[in-house]
Amino acid sequence: MNTIWSIRTGIRDFIETIHRSCKAWIEKYAFIKTMYAIFSWLSLIMFVFSLFFVKESRTMMVQYLWSFYVLLQFWFLCRSKTMPWKPIVLFVLAGVFLVVPFTTLTVNTFHVLFGGKTSDTWSIAVLTPIFEELWKLLPLGIFLLFSRRASALSLSDYTLIGAATGVGFQLMEELSRRWLSSGVLAEKYGYSFSWLGGETIHWDFFSLFPGRFEESLFPTLMTVGHPVHTAMIALACGIAYRLRTRLTKWVFLFPAIIVLWSILDHAAYNGQHKLPGWVFRLHEWTGSGYKTQPVFLLMLAASLIADYWSLNKIRSRLPSLPNEPLLNPFTELWNMIRSLLLDRGKFIYWLGFYRERRELGFHLLYGNEEAADRKEPIQARVRALYQALSGLAVILLAAGLFAGIGAHTGGGETACFACKFDSLQDWWDRLEWYEQGAIVLGALALSLLFVGFWPAFGFAMTTMGIAGSGHEIAGYIRNPKKLLTPENALGVAVGIVLSRIPFGKALGWLGKKGRGYVRKLLDKLGSRKPDILRTEEVIAPQSGKAIRVYTDGDTIIPVDKIEKYLRGKVNVNIQEVTKELRELKQLKQTQRKVFDADRQNAERMKKLEKMKHNFERSDDMRQKLESVGLHDTIENNQSIAKHLLEVGKQIKPGNTLDFPSVLEGPNGKKLKVLTTWKMVDGQPYLSTIKLIPTTT
Repeated sequence: MNTIWSIRTGIRDFIETIHRSCKAWIEKYAFIKTMYAIFSWLSLIMFVFSLFFVKESRTMMVQYLWSFYVLLQFWFLCRSKTMPWKPIVLFVLAGVFLVVPFTTLTVNTFHVLFGGKTSDTWSIAVLTPIFEELWKLLPLGIFLLFSRRASALSLSDYTLIGAATGVGFQLMEELSRRWLSSGVLAEKYGYSFSWLGGETIHWDFFSLFPGRFEESLFPTLMTVGHPVHTAMIALACGIAYRLRTRLTKWVFLFPAIIVLWSILDHAAYNGQHKLPGWVFRLHEWTGSGYKTQPVFLLMLAASLIADYWSLNKIRSRLPSLPNEPLLNPFTELWNMIRSLLLDRGKFIYWLGFYRERRELGFHLLYGNEEAADRKEPIQARVRALYQALSGLAVILLAAGLFAGIGAHTGGGETACFACKFDSLQDWWDRLEWYEQGAIVLGALALSLLFVGFWPAFGFAMTTMGIAGSGHEIAGYIRNPKKLLTPENALGVAVGIVLSRIPFGKALGWLGKKGRGYVRKLLDKLGSRKPDILRTEEVIAPQSGKAIRVYTDGDTIIPVDKIEKYLRGKVNVNIQEVTKELRELKQLKQTQRKVFDADRQNAERMKKLEKMKHNFERSDDMRQKLESVGLHDTIENNQSIAKHLLEVGKQIKPGNTLDFPSVLEGPNGKKLKVLTTWKMVDGQPYLSTIKLIPTTT
């Protein structure tokens, strides 16, 4: 076991070294970012062009949108998730580029060794379901083996990982079906239509987890799509792992049963009218596939209750909003939806705050020693300034010509893109509704001369959006660094569209009219956003890992120094540490020879004593802060950070050791603060902090 663990750690350290080297190269050679930006934009442009001329590209886009929609449904339902969007997307890619080829290779290798063809009934209905359901768990297994945060996942994280892998597998499988479908039926009714069964694969917008397999003519059984099966199995694995200490190891039979159930659903559908009767009787006892999704939804609901129940047990150790009596998904969802519709500037704040708070909670609850030092990486976005400016300039020119706005500037007028777009919105807003409608229809009519209806409709709506969003666009021209790579530019476009649609404008009007009443209500609910300090990601000078820091451009304060170390939240399970330390001391006293025979005992004891000391010191800091009224809230943590940033302005290379300052709490009591700093590239970097009660 120790050998396997050493190999695993060695592989992970090697990969992390490569990752850090790549990041360093990217930071050192700026042209890499530029080349990536150029490649991103060229790829996007080529794909857009291919949608007009290549049928397969349109087919791919259709299936991609359906798969993306399924993933969004899982993302919305998994309310206790702690993983960001990008890692989840990586599991989708793993389903496409790892699971699909590996499954194909396994099935074909089996046939090479034992004979038969992939079109045989026993291969389609027995071999393929077994390999597909098992290998779809491969990305989850790799993640649990190598990730530092594997011990601190929420149950929703397990669900999302399984669902994302299933979405990737389904994307490739259905895309292959669409590309390979041909004939009269496929042309007239769609790629999944058959003479005897009718529509067999259902992509319904208003259904939960579309993509189920069921014959529309006289159906007797069905099977859910790959995302549901894999999500249910992964969730069962998470539940078993969570309950392993309370129950016996027999609890791992639960995910095994779920795997067998998924294989049975899959096999029964693939082998209709071909497998023995006892298979279908067994399948009928389990609901003929119609009970799978309801059972999964019950499991998901139970997992959400369990996750938030656990978080509320340590609520006092988590950052909390004013008047937030209970951590729950409904308040979180309400605040995010409200900010998205009425105050989109706060949406990202709420999204990040709730996710990071849940992540911190599960690290405190279940994080092992490996998870203790892990910092959530905040991915740096690549900026492609001149490409974005070039693309935007073309749009501006086209819109200006279409709207009939001259480029001539005379008298006191300014000659800048931004000013013209401010004028463009003023002009657009002065028009009556029927005049705006005539312009949009005119754009549609002109565009129809060159392209089909939907591209023309998109162009017309874009023209209206540009004209009606002048102030927003002007802001991006004045500060073009806001426009990043294509995915960020897309976010900007979506924001502009949302600000112009009638529903969004109506919400804005309601927000202005009812702002006073809503603000009072939300103040009571504790949903006001505090004054947030700027945070960045830097490389820690000692560990070489990416960490979040507060900064004013000069002074650097690690966020965890305040939110974890000063708040008694160091990632140490003090009960287990104390118990193990006591056992080692007892072994040393009673069986000294046995203790000395293993050198790791002394090293482990020393490490445990250090962990205990860190916990006690951190908890002592927490008590001292609370004694002066600085309880663990966002506002108080921000106040401490501001104090330290002010102290940092006084730090010079000659006074970095135990620099004194005074921190005053809301109750008037004071603490003496001794801070030690390091000079990193000429900037003060907070290293250690001590709190000493004052007598005055």
